[in-house]
Amino acid sequence: MAETNENGRNGNGLQAETSHINPPVFFGSAILIIGFVLFGVFAPERMGSVFGAVQNWIVETFGWFYMLAVAAFLIFSVGVAVSSMGEIKLGPDDSEPDYNYVTWFAMLFSAGMGIGLLFWSVSEPIMHLNTPSPLFGPIAPDSPAAVQASMAITFFHWGIHPWAIYSIVGLALAFFAYNRRLPLTIRSVFYPLIGNKIYGVWGNLIDVLSVLATL
Repeated sequence: MAETNENGRNGNGLQAETSHINPPVFFGSAILIIGFVLFGVFAPERMGSVFGAVQNWIVETFGWFYMLAVAAFLIFSVGVAVSSMGEIKLGPDDSEPDYNYVTWFAMLFSAGMGIGLLFWSVSEPIMHLNTPSPLFGPIAPDSPAAVQASMAITFFHWGIHPWAIYSIVGLALAFFAYNRRLPLTIRSVFYPLIGNKIYGVWGNLIDVLSVLATL
């Protein structure tokens, strides 16, 4: 293991792996989460109307960008897999995988998709049939067009497209954590853009926003 200095960085100037709580991120995220939960508990109808309006505005305004971005993620993921970048080992050069491909796929599929498919494979098409998504324009509920749209968006949500998103995030976190020895947080993905600023205010802000976005 590389030697670290008093700031916890290794010989390359990068942050070594440590286990600790980052107070600005922890308490900043906790305050936002508590506020979010209290808003839902004490003003559920108001919260529903606010977030419903925000969601409708995002879908109507940036729905095209969302679809384009997901398609780009899919193309990029396939490109990485078939190119020389797909041969980069995530971890030390002498490391070996703990599980084979079949075992990994079985664990990922059962943990990531299993229970969701059991529920949403039925409920999601019915939901979009009764309330068609605005992504497809004005469609009458329970119509033949609504049937096609409901199946299209269900396949989009549960097909290979979401796996491309998961892969991009997972690859980025794994590469910077295990190959570059940076903290296993979203801030590390931005190291090529902002450098050591990930250890300051900008890094804390990125981590807090990632927690809020996940919530």
